[in-house]
Amino acid sequence: MTAASTSTQVDRYLARVRVAMRGLPEREIDDVLHELRSHVDEMGAEGVEAALDSLGDPLALAQRYRSDNEMVRAECSGSPLAILVGLRHASRASTGRVTLTACYVLGYFVMGTLWGAALEKLVSPSRGGLWIVPGDLSSLTLMVGGAPPAGAREMLGWWVVPLALLAGYGVKVLSDRAAQWWIARYRRTTSVI
Repeated sequence: MTAASTSTQVDRYLARVRVAMRGLPEREIDDVLHELRSHVDEMGAEGVEAALDSLGDPLALAQRYRSDNEMVRAECSGSPLAILVGLRHASRASTGRVTLTACYVLGYFVMGTLWGAALEKLVSPSRGGLWIVPGDLSSLTLMVGGAPPAGAREMLGWWVVPLALLAGYGVKVLSDRAAQWWIARYRRTTSVI
């Protein structure tokens, strides 16, 4: 195989990778293509086919780079959307992805419930709050909409507002950090090439 034909073969492979990575920042695409070309060049002219075979299908390789890029963004971002997109890639099994995503969404649901309870207390002080029926510890109820249980008394009064806001924020931070930790852990166990 001549040097010109091996160069053309590498260029075609890299062009397919570039097209499949469309949408990522141009600088990142150029860095990936430079890394791939260096990998192929290390093998020498005789090993071009082996190097390209070791990289695999260019579309699958580009998808792995895209996934890695999305996970890096999730690790560095505080955006729930970026974290959800990163979680989509942070498991080899689909059940793992579903479980991780469900836990993350549950954290935000709990945060929303706590913040809703604080808002309910501000809007409707006689109904909102943390209520308990005397003598029945299992009746502890955080009211968000609706009326408190019959015979119940409010436990925290206006303190429910700052406590619910702080607790909700704590759940949000904990959910974000746990998801980012999982994404980082998964990224350490996988490599693109």
